[in-house]
Amino acid sequence: MAKTKVAVLFGGQSKDYSVSLKSAYSVIKALSKDNYDVIPIGITRVGRWLYYPGNYEAILDGTWENDSDCCPAVISPDAVHHGIIKLIDNSEMALQRIDVIFSVIYGRFGECGRIQGLCKLAGIPFLGSNLEASSTALDKAMTHLILDEAGIKTIGYFCVERSDMPYIDDIIEKRSSLLKYPLVVKASSCSSSIGSNVAFNDNELKSALKIAFSHHHKAVVEAAVTGRNFCCCVYENEGLIAVSSVGETVPVESTIDNLNNYISRTSKFSPLADINDDLSEKIKKTAKRIFRIMDCQGYAIIDFLLSDNELYCTKVSTISGFNKESVLSSLLMNDGLSYSDILEIMLNNALESKA
Repeated sequence: MAKTKVAVLFGGQSKDYSVSLKSAYSVIKALSKDNYDVIPIGITRVGRWLYYPGNYEAILDGTWENDSDCCPAVISPDAVHHGIIKLIDNSEMALQRIDVIFSVIYGRFGECGRIQGLCKLAGIPFLGSNLEASSTALDKAMTHLILDEAGIKTIGYFCVERSDMPYIDDIIEKRSSLLKYPLVVKASSCSSSIGSNVAFNDNELKSALKIAFSHHHKAVVEAAVTGRNFCCCVYENEGLIAVSSVGETVPVESTIDNLNNYISRTSKFSPLADINDDLSEKIKKTAKRIFRIMDCQGYAIIDFLLSDNELYCTKVSTISGFNKESVLSSLLMNDGLSYSDILEIMLNNALESKA
């Protein structure tokens, strides 16, 4: 039986670069050599695509791109190719057929749908959601709009565009009756930790907006609600939608840090939250509904905040960390799956649903 050719995409032009390397290393090391041929494709911090045939340890320590055996390689958008094109030298190219693409590229360039759209053009199955769902989930403003329209509670918010800055005083005056300080300011289509700050007054709000606009043209301003943070993984398995146990991120210590990273905290993640069955069932049922509303595919991590007995959806992630200690792995391993089982489920689902 022929082995399945898996292209693992990692790296990228994002602050999550090192997280991506850790996920790629874990995935590549865990994939069975009897069943899979792994083709590592790394993207450097400056955006160069390289086929990497070297020692996998160099992926983990970040020295992979210095390997002299690396060569430029890109996904061909030609569906007949169904694979990648390697540039061996200035005059020779080689076509490598690919069965499925396993992307662990995070942030704006990996989660926004660009990679997913390229895979779709190429006709190559890939893990996770399609272009539309990926783009929508990364865009915090769109997620608010869609979930609010569906009757799912989200934290109170308003949006500001970069072009609104000349009129920001008027906007603040109009919005001041709706949301009170402190306020959390986030760049709309970026990882949550990028361009996110807390503001305690009008001047800090203006400064936080400028920081957010350096990352994206649109900013989301939310109430700084605190409470218990839960999440679960919704995933497809053999044509059915399954939901993991409910996990909780528990802060060991927490401080609101103005104009830095809006909440600076030391925390630990528990893959099994200490909650009653009714709340667990409510979170799982809501997560499954959100997965469908957002038109997700493959898998998604759905985050919630419980505050004053109200449950809010705070984030939908269509690309997750994939090392053994990641949230996704921790949740599913707590449910009895091995790390290899998880990878197998995700790959089989990608091959079946996007064939």
